[in-house]
Amino acid sequence: MLVANLSIRKQWVQIPQSPSLISLNVHAPTRRHRHALGLVFQREEWGPMSGNFAYANYAYKMYIYGNILSLGLQAGFYNNVLDWDRIEHFKHPDDPTRRYGRHSSTNLDVNVGLYWLTEGYYLGFSVKHLAPPKINFARDTFTNDGWYPHMSTQFYLTSGYAIPLNRQWSLRPEWFMRYVHFTPMAMNFGLRAVYVNRYFFGVNVQTGQRTVNFSVGGFVSDNVRLGYSYCIYFGAIQAAQQGSHEISMTYQYNELWETQRRHRRPAGRRSTVWW
Repeated sequence: MLVANLSIRKQWVQIPQSPSLISLNVHAPTRRHRHALGLVFQREEWGPMSGNFAYANYAYKMYIYGNILSLGLQAGFYNNVLDWDRIEHFKHPDDPTRRYGRHSSTNLDVNVGLYWLTEGYYLGFSVKHLAPPKINFARDTFTNDGWYPHMSTQFYLTSGYAIPLNRQWSLRPEWFMRYVHFTPMAMNFGLRAVYVNRYFFGVNVQTGQRTVNFSVGGFVSDNVRLGYSYCIYFGAIQAAQQGSHEISMTYQYNELWETQRRHRRPAGRRSTVWW
């Protein structure tokens, strides 16, 4: 099916210039259903930094004994902006080490991934920033040297399983792991209760940042799904913020389902769907 998803996230509400995210992605299979194409547009902001992403996706599916192995490739451009003027200096506004100006750097970025899907189980592995792009900021006001950090390669591993309880309810335990060099490994464990493959209620816990996330969502029509999540943080940052909010809206068009509905044929029992 053709799927378009829009997500908006605001992190650490009440903290000035806290991270925010807007993401739009669209993807669909070709008529042969072994190939799929997609586009991703994303903007992030955190303090004086911001990032703009534009990616093209390609995936190839292989059917192995009734299961699916999908190979994915993502390539595009990553634009990183550093705006020193967004930093407020309260105690020492005339500090000689203070920087000024807005610097921008655009680089090519490549990501790859594998995805294994059975009727009730999935396993995914991906690598982000396969060739770490170097962020080339221009020379600043006080020095003649450029600043050349780079994006670290990131590794992701995710898995989930569907446990049918009856014809209407199922449980979906899931877990997610991210590894980046020189940073603590991030682990996320979650559990969702899904009703008739249309509505879900979930909770997950993330180590490292010590967070608990609650989410709810479902189809408001045959083609439109809405979702909302709220994240609670523990630790030193808890008193300075009021959690994080994220909303999402998804539109999906299934040609087979629409054809059946136009001819007023019963759609039949739905199989397990991961979303």
